[in-house]
Amino acid sequence: MTVTPIYSSVTLVRFLIVPALDPLTTRTIHWIEAPPTAVRPFIVIQPQDQGGISVPRLGSLGWSGLITVKALADTLGAAEALFAAVAPGMDAMTAPVSYDLSVRFVRPLALGPDDGNVWQYGGIWEVTLERE
Repeated sequence: MTVTPIYSSVTLVRFLIVPALDPLTTRTIHWIEAPPTAVRPFIVIQPQDQGGISVPRLGSLGWSGLITVKALADTLGAAEALFAAVAPGMDAMTAPVSYDLSVRFVRPLALGPDDGNVWQYGGIWEVTLERE
């Protein structure tokens, strides 16, 4: 049996997460980094482990990685409220055709304001993608 890696795993995960969270907010969602001109509040989605790891399976390779979803706002309350609006979308994601997907909440993430008084509140999920 041939072992087939999922080369496009991070791209597939991005194409799952962004559309799953986008309808849950009127705010902008950015992948990896927001542009310097982004108007707060907004969401940033970031892979947290340099692209994840291969997960060996019989006859194929899956992928597993940590994904952080952060809400950035001018106040802690606004960041918490925006995160609360989009977080359920992570648990509601569905797998693309011919893949299995599991999403597990790992831990919350709260960061105080930086020099620009930007508050961040979010969570880290473990996402695993496997071929059927």
